[in-house]
Order: sequence, then structure tokens, then C-alpha cells
Amino acid sequence: MRRLPLLLLCWLCLPLQAQQALEIIPLRHRTVEQVLPALRPLLEPGAALSGMNNQLFLRASPGNREEIRQALAAIDTPPRRLLVQVSQDRTSDARQRGVEASGRIALGDDARFVQPPGGSPGNTRIEIRRGGSTLALGADERRETRSTQTAQSVQVVEGGRAFLRVGVSLPLPLRQVVVGRNGVVVTESVVHYDIGQGFHAEPRVAGERVTVDISPAFDQPGPAGSVQTQRLTTTVSGRLGEWIELGGSAQAERTGARAAFAAGEAERQDRRGVWLRVDLLP
Repeated sequence: MRRLPLLLLCWLCLPLQAQQALEIIPLRHRTVEQVLPALRPLLEPGAALSGMNNQLFLRASPGNREEIRQALAAIDTPPRRLLVQVSQDRTSDARQRGVEASGRIALGDDARFVQPPGGSPGNTRIEIRRGGSTLALGADERRETRSTQTAQSVQVVEGGRAFLRVGVSLPLPLRQVVVGRNGVVVTESVVHYDIGQGFHAEPRVAGERVTVDISPAFDQPGPAGSVQTQRLTTTVSGRLGEWIELGGSAQAERTGARAAFAAGEAERQDRRGVWLRVDLLP
């Protein structure tokens, strides 16, 4: 009696299995890896879909095979060409302020006090004289702004991965000290460090929106043979043809100094930003 439901279930499944036939579908523009994730959710129960060598192997009922073919026709299209642009900017703002007093004060015929003037003239200077005494007050403020911007672009087909890097090879001194049985051995050599600006990008387009896995880099020589680097790895999404802000950094530094007749302070700010844009090429 227990075998009757199992036999009945197998008998009901026979017509469905008999209808499922194998069909080989060649791919024209896309690869097997690109189309399988989108087609497999459309399979009916008991159907199978696999592929290799730019061909799909589909076992399903006639209705399900037709549904798969229609979906594949919308997916298996020529890859579109994309233009990926990355803009990186850096702004450095330095400001210095100072106040200084200098002069000559007479203390009778046999004594005097002299404060020599500073080496840098100020923006504002007031001088007072009376008899044999002179007093000068000066205040100065200096500001320097530097801006650097780099823009890079590369073409890539939809679903591909782009890489672009432009820079120089910077020689850096290397000293190695090895302590062994025979004493200390010092070896000096030169290594080359590649610095520059570039990025890795992998765009994916869906309608009017694009999603990009991107890793931009910004390197430049620093003081005393050092290298200043900036790294960013992220995934962003936005509309085609619009600039998308990836991120940035900001640093601020303030120092001050005081003396007997002078005081000053210095401020320095460093701001960096990275932007991305993806355009669809004709």
C-alpha cells in the first residue's frame, strides 16, 4: 500500500520528463559566465542549464525553452563601449602670521638698549620716534595656495576591467646593515619606486545607471626623498554621464612660536578629492 503513492508520483512526472528535451544554443556576443546567472532563475522544476565554449546546454520543456531564448535575446547583445574618467585634485593652503617689535631706546648718555629689526618685512609697520629713541611695531600675514589636478580616462567594454597608470620611477637610496661573525657589513644601493597616478575600474551598466568597482591611486614625491601616497578602494553607483564623488581626505596642522619681542603662528591645510564619471560611447 505504501508503494502506491510513490508509483503514482513517478507516473505523474513521466509526461513532464518526456517533454523536456536537450537544446544547444550558441552565444553570439556574451560569454557563458555572463549569461548563466541571469538565466538560471527562469528554469522550471527539473530543468537544467549549463554551458561551455560559448554554447548553452538547456534541457527543459518547449515553453520553458522559449522563455529562456527570449531572455537570452535581450542579454546576448554586443558589449557597449564605455569611457571611464577619474579626476583627482589636491589643494594645499599655508598661512603665516607674525608680530614683531624692534627699535633703539636711549637710557641716558652712558647706556642704551637696542633690539635689531627682523629679517622679514611685515605687511603693516608703525614707527615711533622721540628724542634718541626709536620704536617700531610690525605685523605680517602671508598666505600661499597650491592646487594640483589630474584627469585620466580610459575606454573599456561593458563587463571588462580597465587599468591605467601614469608616473615615473623614483630612485631611492637603500642601506642594509648585517651583523655577522666577521663584524658589521654595510651595503648601500639604490632601489626604484614607481610613483604616479592611476586606477583600476570595473563598470557594470543597468539601464541608465552604472555600478563601478574602482581603486584609484595618487602618489607624488615628498620631502627628503619620501613618497606621499593616497589609496582608495570602493564600489559606487550613479547615473551615466554624471560625476560621482568617490571620497577624499583633509589634514590640518598649526604651529606657533614666541620670543622676547616677536610672536607668530603658522597654519597648513591639505585637501584631496577623487571623482568618477562613466559615459556611454556611440
